[in-house]
Amino acid sequence: MIRFYKDSDYDSINSLLFSFDSNIDLNSNPFYKCLVYEKGGILGVLVFEEIYERIELDYIIVDDNYRLRGIASKLMDFLIEYSKSNNILNITLEVNENNLSAINLYKKYKFEVTSRREKYYKDNDAILMIRKFDNNEWHIYIRNWN
Repeated sequence: MIRFYKDSDYDSINSLLFSFDSNIDLNSNPFYKCLVYEKGGILGVLVFEEIYERIELDYIIVDDNYRLRGIASKLMDFLIEYSKSNNILNITLEVNENNLSAINLYKKYKFEVTSRREKYYKDNDAILMIRKFDNNEWHIYIRNWN
C-alpha cells in the first residue's frame, strides 16, 4: 500500500533514511512530503518537496531486504499520477552518476538529463534530470480519470 507519511511513521522512516546517511527531518520544512510503501511495515519511502507547480525529488529509499521487487517503481507511479492530478509542471532531481539503477529507473519514467555538477558527490558527478509534463498528458489523464 502506498500512502502519505503520518506522524506515527516518524521513527520508522528516519531509521530507514539514516541507514542511507540521509538526515532529513520531515517536520522541519513545510514543503516536504513523503510517500510510504507499507506492507507489514515500512519497506520504502519517497521524499519530495512540492514547491508550487514543481516537485524536487529528494530520496527514494527501499529497505535492502526488499530491493528488486518493484517498490521504487510503485512509488514513482504514485508520484507521477499525483503530479498529473495536481497540475505539476515538472519533477527535478539529482543523482550520483554511479547510481545506474536509479538512473535507469528515472529514464523509464521519461526523465531527461539536463546537466551535471562536477564532483558533487566527493569524487563523482551529480546528474541533474527533469521530467516535464505537457498539455497532451494532462488531457489524456483527465479524459481517463473522468
